[in-house]
Amino acid sequence: MKLNTQKPNVVLTSLEIFNQKIETQKDGILPEAIDHLKEIHLSYKDNVITLNYAALSYCTPQKNQYAYMLEGFDKGWNYVGSQHSTTYTNLPAGTYTFRVKASNNDNIWNEEGTSIRIIVHPPFYLSLPFKIGYVLLFLLALGLLLRYVIRRSEKKHAKAIDELNSKKEIEIHEAKINFFTMIAHEIRTPVSLIIGPLEKIMQSTHIPINERQELEIIDRNSQRLLYLVNQLLDFRKVEQKEIRMKFTSQSIKELMQAVCERFSPTLQQNGVSFSVTYPDEHFHADVDKEALTKVLSNLLTNANKYTQSMIEVRFQEHPERQTFSIEVKDNGKGMNEEELKKIFKPFYQASENKPGTGIGLSIVKGIVEAHHGQVNVTSQPGKGSSFIITLPRKQENLVTEEEENQATNPIPEDIIPEQNDTAATSQKVLPIMLIVDDNEDMLNFLSSHFQTSYTIVTAVDGVDALNKLKEQEVALIISDWMMPNMNGIDLCKAVRNNQLTSHIPFILLTAKTDTEAKITSMNCGADAYIEKPFSLQYLEACIKNLLELRLQLRQKFSQMPTVSINSIAANQNDKVFLEKMNHLIEENLNNEELSVDFLAEKLCISRSGLFVKIKGLANTTPNEIIQIIRLKKAASLLLENQYRINEVSYMVGFNNPSYFSKCFQKQFGMKPGEYIASHAHKAE
Repeated sequence: MKLNTQKPNVVLTSLEIFNQKIETQKDGILPEAIDHLKEIHLSYKDNVITLNYAALSYCTPQKNQYAYMLEGFDKGWNYVGSQHSTTYTNLPAGTYTFRVKASNNDNIWNEEGTSIRIIVHPPFYLSLPFKIGYVLLFLLALGLLLRYVIRRSEKKHAKAIDELNSKKEIEIHEAKINFFTMIAHEIRTPVSLIIGPLEKIMQSTHIPINERQELEIIDRNSQRLLYLVNQLLDFRKVEQKEIRMKFTSQSIKELMQAVCERFSPTLQQNGVSFSVTYPDEHFHADVDKEALTKVLSNLLTNANKYTQSMIEVRFQEHPERQTFSIEVKDNGKGMNEEELKKIFKPFYQASENKPGTGIGLSIVKGIVEAHHGQVNVTSQPGKGSSFIITLPRKQENLVTEEEENQATNPIPEDIIPEQNDTAATSQKVLPIMLIVDDNEDMLNFLSSHFQTSYTIVTAVDGVDALNKLKEQEVALIISDWMMPNMNGIDLCKAVRNNQLTSHIPFILLTAKTDTEAKITSMNCGADAYIEKPFSLQYLEACIKNLLELRLQLRQKFSQMPTVSINSIAANQNDKVFLEKMNHLIEENLNNEELSVDFLAEKLCISRSGLFVKIKGLANTTPNEIIQIIRLKKAASLLLENQYRINEVSYMVGFNNPSYFSKCFQKQFGMKPGEYIASHAHKAE
């Protein structure tokens, strides 16, 4: 048989989309026969296409073989045997070339075959213009993002700078306040040295009138200086949120009268018309009397500075809201909107720059807000200003009159009244007072004042004071707080922690007025806390009350059989010492070795130190305290009704029942039998 060497021609016969044959159509996909086209254009929606092809070899055509490849999609030729069609699905948008080749029945291949270019158009949003748009949008978004990041970084940086500046401003403000507060504290000592001697001089009745008038000028100006110092310290409390209100029920009329009557003479002298509308005398509200007085004083002082000819104070009650308001009005220059925004800021002063510190209205705002109220101001340039404070009538945490009285009168009711002993007083050796202050003028001033009642010992700081305490039997210590080497607080702690000195009354003088300072002084063991500048009469009264209270407690202990020895302890260290001594004596009542030397040895204290300690605590000798404890133990045994009187006397260390009865009567004012009978009547 002869070999067929004729290479078959290959032609594309038809195109199918979704198994539907595409007919030739002028404006369609196939404008003419597919075999005559160089390219066809398809939409991205034409997902399934089938290409049919044929080899033009008619000698046993069933043996013709085919191979095809879609360039841009297939990686190589696909040999499909006698299959004369191929299908592609989901072709991505792009340009492809479909090639097909064939062989005849004797496997002679026409390698050139035929081809057609297929262009699959993308959807409109993936077309080139849109892609260019996408690139431009991306670049725009990237630019906006960079701009946002840069601006955010700039804002963050600006915020950090603002915070830093704000922190710096706060630090500078705090530094200013601390500086002014420190200066205010330092001013209080010289003001004390002005007011104290001046008060003493003005008490004299032999001062000529013209000199008294000059002294009154000094007094007024020293009080003015004290007022300014107190203003600064009050402002410090407001700034630190340390201001504490002590709400009590007060007559608002009386409070307003007290303030307005103080300002009235000055205003009349300046030719200012001053009118006041008072509330009903029965109108009461829960306020801090001292704080509200400061508010009204500051508002009237401010009105007096700026008024032309009139100041009006008007009270108004608002029953429906359970509040009341006080308005202070003047006809001065007034303020514009910009000034009204700054009027309550610290150290701000109006454009006229009148004399003052610029903190008065800031204090007013702080106090009113601490009263849970509000302060409002209205003003018109050229017509004057009106300040209105509105306060609630009732407050929580009200301090009752009984609580206030208890705070100012801490002496128990059952203390035996002091008995005057003129004979003993006339022969009494003056007690020793230790005055500690680094200010020489203050030392000299206090020493000269108290030298008639005390033997004075002075020290310039805490270290010097501790050395003086080792040399002297001190009855009272008056110390300043702020001193070099060792301050008053550390000195007080050292005194309280020493068994030999813990009983000594300790009064602390200080220019500090804040609550935290008072708490610190009380926690360290001080018996009294007195602010500078102070009145000598007030200091004398504090000393007198402190010493009288201790004396009365001692008398109560020694004269009342059932009173515990702890009652004469002024602090925890003294309480521990007395309990230990009392237990030691009671355990050794029948011990023949019970004596002063025995107690001193067991209590780890020298004999002389024990004498000083017992004298300071109980105003008795160690031998006397032993006997008092014996007799108190006897009184306790007598009340048990289990022993006869003579048995009790032997049990507590007395060898003679008759002597025991005499001592019992001398100590407690009644015989043992009478004591038992009196308690039997009480029991009935």
